[in-house]
Amino acid sequence: MNAMEIFNWFLFSVLALAALAVATAYFKSYSIIQPPKRRTPVNFHPDQYSLAYETVSFTTADGLTLKSWFIPAVGGETEKTIILCHGWGVNRGDLLRDTHFLAEKGFNLFYFDFRASGESGGSISSVGYLETRDFDAAYDFLKTHRPRAMEHAAVFGSSMGGSVAIFAGAKYPELKCVMAENTFLSYRRVVANWSWFRTKVPYYPMVPMTLAFVKLKLGADPEPFSPAQNVDKLKMPVMFVCGDRDDIVPLHDAETLYGMCGTEKKQMWVITGASHGKCAEVGGEIYKNKVTQFFMENL
Repeated sequence: MNAMEIFNWFLFSVLALAALAVATAYFKSYSIIQPPKRRTPVNFHPDQYSLAYETVSFTTADGLTLKSWFIPAVGGETEKTIILCHGWGVNRGDLLRDTHFLAEKGFNLFYFDFRASGESGGSISSVGYLETRDFDAAYDFLKTHRPRAMEHAAVFGSSMGGSVAIFAGAKYPELKCVMAENTFLSYRRVVANWSWFRTKVPYYPMVPMTLAFVKLKLGADPEPFSPAQNVDKLKMPVMFVCGDRDDIVPLHDAETLYGMCGTEKKQMWVITGASHGKCAEVGGEIYKNKVTQFFMENL
């Protein structure tokens, strides 16, 4: 093989690797903005916990129909409501399973499926950007149809829902308190963490290319909607909950987000042995007590 043939082979190999990287980033961007091919069914319902509830639907500003439950506090509807926001790839039933006990403490609970999740419409899940529209629609629905219940309102979010909760706290300063569980630092960081810890894909060049395709498909940059861009605006009490075995939201990222939080009334609870999305399961009764205490003190 002469020098020209070696050069041509080298050039072909470089171009082939570059094409493979671009193609991988392109298809990986789809896995970020779309939920799993088969949606997780809503396997947990309020009647399984002997809770009264009303199934309601409402519409987002961009025309999607979202499904939800309004659960009055045990003993009757009160003026205190917690809006609960689930994570990516799950639905309102999964969050109900972990937090239904709050209805016994005098709080109305409002669970809704984000777009492309559970029983709601839509096919694109943007890990927090488009989902802020879903929260806006839920908030407007409650303010219009449950005004008494919204005299004192709070928000609880897990993972992607935690990102939305922080954005909501910055947008709606009248919220009494915010609880953010397993909440990532930024859009860029969560994509990088997922890529490396779950699929072993290196940051360069894959993550920047993947994020570029995400921006192209969404028609917007989701980064300004990240917790890191909004947490400094929070003035109400905030509680951060995370696990020390969370690979999607490493403890360092959680601590950084906590440090950036603008309110002086903030606290952070690290649950030993909990991985991503497992805080309630690992925390058990202590989890129930701490979550209940936070809302009873601040709502």
